[in-house]
Amino acid sequence: MIFIPRLIPGSRRIRHRSPVKRTVKRQPQLPIGRTARIAFEIDAMRGECCKAAQGVIRNNEGDECDLEECARLDDALAQAHRILKRAVRDVMLNRLNRRSRTK
Repeated sequence: MIFIPRLIPGSRRIRHRSPVKRTVKRQPQLPIGRTARIAFEIDAMRGECCKAAQGVIRNNEGDECDLEECARLDDALAQAHRILKRAVRDVMLNRLNRRSRTK
């Protein structure tokens, strides 16, 4: 025989434990926005390198070494810019693909 307590008004009610809530551990957020901002700043620095090179050419002050340095800096910044843009794009596409699979 199973004992089932009666709930009589004014009597003590049986309290059930509330289910334990699981805390969802989220991974730390990636700094996508900051990375995109850095990519934008790199593009702006490339523009400054171009302006500096144009100033050297206009004033005829600099020699080929100054122009070569501007070109090297511009090439390095262009490579960093491409790498960051590609990485941000790939992360964002992966996130979109994961979200579309879960829905």
